[in-house]
Amino acid sequence: MEAAGSRALKGLRILVVEDNFMIASSLKRMLESWGCDVVGPAPSVEEAEQLADQCDLSGGILDINIRGGTSAPIAERLHNRGLPYIFITGYSSPHLLPDELLKAQRLHKPITDAVLRSVLVEKFLGR
Repeated sequence: MEAAGSRALKGLRILVVEDNFMIASSLKRMLESWGCDVVGPAPSVEEAEQLADQCDLSGGILDINIRGGTSAPIAERLHNRGLPYIFITGYSSPHLLPDELLKAQRLHKPITDAVLRSVLVEKFLGR
C-alpha cells in the first residue's frame, strides 16, 4: 500500500511553507521522492502568499508559525481556491490560529514519512 500511495501522489504540486531550513529540506526530499512537485519551500508569510496567489497548486503543507506571522492567510487563500492543506506545528496548542482554522488538520513535528504520505493520500486524493 505504501508504494501505491506514493505513486498516487505523483504529479501533485504542493506548496510547502516552512521557515526552518532543515525541516523544509526534509519535507521537500520526502515529497519529491513520491513524485510530487514542490512549490517553495516558502520561509515567510510574504513569499508564501505570493506563491499561493500565483502558482498552479494541488494543495499545501503549512507550518503554523513562520517568519512574518502565521500561515493563516495562506490557508485562507488555499481554502478560497478549494485546495486542501494541512498544518504542521511544533506547538501543542493551536492558539496562533483564528477560530475558523482551528478545525483544520494538524500534524505535530517531527513528522514521519509514513504519516505524511498517509495524510496526503487521504486529504489530497480523498482515499
